[in-house]
Amino acid sequence: MVKFMKLEGIRPSNFGGVPLLIAILAFVFMIGGIELFSWWMWIIGWVLIFASWGISAEIKNDTLILRYVFGLLPIKLKAEDIEEILVLNRLEKGVLLRYFPGIGAAYMGVLIYALYRYLTFPDNLLPGYYAGALGLIIISSSMLISLAIPIGKTHHKLLTAVVVFIASAFLLWLKVRAVELIPMVVVLVMITLWTVYDIDTQDYIVLKTRKGRYLLTSNAPRDKVEKAIKAIMEVLSDD
Repeated sequence: MVKFMKLEGIRPSNFGGVPLLIAILAFVFMIGGIELFSWWMWIIGWVLIFASWGISAEIKNDTLILRYVFGLLPIKLKAEDIEEILVLNRLEKGVLLRYFPGIGAAYMGVLIYALYRYLTFPDNLLPGYYAGALGLIIISSSMLISLAIPIGKTHHKLLTAVVVFIASAFLLWLKVRAVELIPMVVVLVMITLWTVYDIDTQDYIVLKTRKGRYLLTSNAPRDKVEKAIKAIMEVLSDD
């Protein structure tokens, strides 16, 4: 029996289960912020996004515990709850969207809404409103690129991300032509490229459980990832 073991370098994602619902709620607040011109709803949306991502994973008394909402929400998975473990990395070139279509549908919904709303915005709004909608377009597009293109095809993803950025810059040019927005555009470019690159250079552990599918991510050295997988397998073997 494993009394306690912290899975170093392992972080739960928000691709499934309750965390996915929190992420969807975050998107609702962000969309509400755009519709109602409310900055506080926009801020709450971002807080919920950060809350939906897990901060740590550990094994305690042969139970895998995934901690979300800044550590306040523990999701406990016993051996009998885990049905399958699948490892995805740069070698396997797995497609995350195949295992987590729910998060893909959520980002696609955000992208469709943001595109529609951006194109129907009047031309006399403050630049911040266009920036908010454009930010949703770029972030959702970046995530869909990372989910749909196989892991390991970094150059393909970055090239596609550049195309998305060029299209987004054109959309911005259609609405507002202000020099003061250049820093914002630069920041969005950096966020886009970093998001795509970071997602593609991580290892992934897919957990198929009775409570749904959960995804563990890691950019730690391979030996730590293998140690975490071994610990989870030991929990199953002790059942």
